[in-house]
Amino acid sequence: MLRFSFTLLLIAVTHPLFAQFTYAPINVPGATSTEARGINNNGEIVGFYVIAACVEQSMEVPTCPTHGFKLVNGRYIELMVPTSFRTAIMGVNDYGDLVGFYVTSELTCSGSVYHGFIWYHTNTVRKLDYPGTDVCPTSSSAAVTVPFGINKAGTVVGGVWGIGPNSSFPSRGWVWRNGTFSTMNPTLPGNPAGACCWSVTGISNTGVLAGLLFQSDFWQACMKAGTDQDFFTYPTVNQCCDTTATGVNSAVDMIGFDGGSSSFSAGNGWFTKHIELNEVNDTEVKPSFIKMAYPGQTNIQPPGPLPTFPFGINDARGVVGTYFDTNNQQHGFLAKPNF
Repeated sequence: MLRFSFTLLLIAVTHPLFAQFTYAPINVPGATSTEARGINNNGEIVGFYVIAACVEQSMEVPTCPTHGFKLVNGRYIELMVPTSFRTAIMGVNDYGDLVGFYVTSELTCSGSVYHGFIWYHTNTVRKLDYPGTDVCPTSSSAAVTVPFGINKAGTVVGGVWGIGPNSSFPSRGWVWRNGTFSTMNPTLPGNPAGACCWSVTGISNTGVLAGLLFQSDFWQACMKAGTDQDFFTYPTVNQCCDTTATGVNSAVDMIGFDGGSSSFSAGNGWFTKHIELNEVNDTEVKPSFIKMAYPGQTNIQPPGPLPTFPFGINDARGVVGTYFDTNNQQHGFLAKPNF
């Protein structure tokens, strides 16, 4: 299960004094691409990487062959669920329990077999499959259980995603507590039937949920704390575009990214402090956003910031994610706040 260990020196990227975050790269040695997906309050970072040439088609759920990793005290540790040939680690809690999904082959299936999992810090792996998911798919697109986050109480959140060779797409979100799944269906204003497609993507130690849902022809970010629900989009030039929330901490700080008005503008990362601080009598307000962009500019014309996708946040507002450099090479990052 533990195949290698490397020492890492995180070198801070030069950044203007007015910048809200200071960034450092995360690159698994020998990998062609690296994604950091989760960070806990002890500073442990988890994610996955790819060792062969592969262009990722969907940022939320990987479609490329992946290996999991944990980064602890500057050392990388490869983590592959036993018998799997693909492992994607998506989240970690303060005990070091991991969640994600893995792919293996079994004689009862003619193709790949998908399972969600919890990998406890005691080194026990537990399958986590939402009822009715295609763990043994019969088509090119599989309905897969994808856990995204786990908090200190052991509550896991995620979604049921269709994963094919060229894309991944959510159909529903769920919460798993004490061995039982429950569906988390967002109740949208003016639409009591809820969203058609959605997923839970993060959970704080206090039980606050983050996620995304499809409504009115674009993706919206959502936050759920008890019975309170908020829905919002990241403000772009057109005020119209797809928005994904990927993480939330105990202070209800949230992170995510927008889909851009075109494929060339996707990857505008964002951070927002407690999104309800300015509410009066539960009257919803637009969050105040801080832009997250790894330092540098693309080569497109006109040049813009490097595509940056925040994925994990801890209570100290440390953020991890992935970005693409000027050569379209994918790297992980750690961002520390300057506020």
